[in-house]
Parts: sequence; structure tokens; C-alpha cells
Amino acid sequence: MHRFATDREALDFLAGRIASQAKRENVPLSDVERKMLYFSEISWTLPDMATVSAEFDQNYNQDEYERKIGQLIAGITANHHGQNEQEEEKWDAAVIKLSEGDHYIQVLLKVAASVRNGPPVAHGFIPSFDAPAIRPPHDRLKLWLTAVLVFLTLAGLAFLKAKLFGN
Repeated sequence: MHRFATDREALDFLAGRIASQAKRENVPLSDVERKMLYFSEISWTLPDMATVSAEFDQNYNQDEYERKIGQLIAGITANHHGQNEQEEEKWDAAVIKLSEGDHYIQVLLKVAASVRNGPPVAHGFIPSFDAPAIRPPHDRLKLWLTAVLVFLTLAGLAFLKAKLFGN
């Protein structure tokens, strides 16, 4: 599974996919709209985000923007779900990486999940709170081994207690 080392790498990947989808659908995205995909109040963002955010607040309708980006994300899901497993894994890894911080794109992903036209978008391609998260390889095996180790440790301690202190 692909892993993104930084928020910036994950944001670049998602923003690139969204911009490509906008081109495919002939949906114009201004520089301000494209840069708003990187918005965050506390996590990494573009250096000129304060200026971009002020311009966005002044000249754009937030609800329309969220709907527009949500439909683009839903289009990505509808067009690519089940066709390219590696791209799906990269998308999921980027979304999971960004879920560690506070990014506006998380809101846009939730809007995409609520878009009604098209197939459901919250089944593996776009992780959500409703769909199970993608687990790392061998995660279940590690869980079982840990459970067995805890059980054996407790059983060993009980045996030692019985030997040292009797019944």
C-alpha cells in the first residue's frame, strides 16, 4: 500500500486528481479554487493561503464551491472505482494521511459522500466514518498474535502465583 510521508504529498495527489477530473468534465477551476483544496487553519498549507482565503471569502460562494468539488470527487469515484486498484489505494492512503490533521479537503470529501447522483462513494474508494478503514497488511495477524501473547502472559503469571503462594 502506498504511504504519503507528508500532508503536502497527500494534498498534491488529491488536488491533482481533482484538477484532472475538472478538466475531463470541462469544469473550470480558478487558481483560487485550486489553492483552496490546500486550506488548513492548523496543518500544513500553501504559504499564501491567508491571501487566497481572503479572496475566496470575498469572491466565491462556499456552498457552491463545496458542491462543485464534491461532484468532481464523486465523479472520480464513479469513473475509477474498481478499475485501478493502485490508484484507489493511493487515494485511500492520501485521505487517511490527511485525516491525521485538520484540512478543508476533509469537508469536501464528506460533501462528495453526500452527493446523490451516481454510485455510493463511501465504500472503499473514499474512506469515511461509515465505511471500514483500510487496514495495513498483516494487521489482523498482529492483533491475534498480541492477544495470544497477552493470554499466555496472564496464564504464566497465574501459574507462577500458584507455584509461589499455593492455592
